[in-house]
Amino acid sequence: MHNGARTSIRPTRHSNDAPGHGRGRQGGLAALLTLAACASAHAGTAANATLCQPDEVVAFSCPTATKVVSLCAKPEAGPGARTLTYRYGTAKKVELEYVASADNGRSFGATASPAAPGASVHQLWFNRGDIRYLLTECVGGNCPYEAGVAVLNPDKVVMSARCVAGETPSQAFFARSLIQFGNGIDDTRSQTTLIKPEDSDNSLDQIYKTGRPPQ
Repeated sequence: MHNGARTSIRPTRHSNDAPGHGRGRQGGLAALLTLAACASAHAGTAANATLCQPDEVVAFSCPTATKVVSLCAKPEAGPGARTLTYRYGTAKKVELEYVASADNGRSFGATASPAAPGASVHQLWFNRGDIRYLLTECVGGNCPYEAGVAVLNPDKVVMSARCVAGETPSQAFFARSLIQFGNGIDDTRSQTTLIKPEDSDNSLDQIYKTGRPPQ
């Protein structure tokens, strides 16, 4: 990620520039402008480390290499939560949104499973048809990475992206006031009816043990 420091690039002037070298300078300038635009967009993703609205409480949020994924509670991240919303995308465009509430009858699933020696992966998800959208948080032991987002179908991992460090503090952990994960399903306790603990594999052997690269 970029740290916001400015880099000054000064072109070297040559007294023997021949006709046609101007095109090279123009091409170089265009390339620099393109790089600057990409850097600006990348920095914008890190700066907007949550897609939660001002009247929502962040229950989980982090930037990946190109997007932001957030879990937002309203009016609180606790027993009084009336809605729990998953958002994925950027500050300019939310590509996917899922809202669970008592009114619409939707909810999230949750479980905890062992990963690397001494590590546990906390998981929270929702389903749309055969597709599962999964948030993960790895704690303790030798975690391959701390948190991420994945998309699964019944047979394989369709997409897996790691949370990355941004210019603003990451909140890549589940609010303990919303759910308290244990070592497994038996000692995982949800503080809201919008999250229902259940036993699930979620292809963690593919997501956490094969060292899938961030996207």
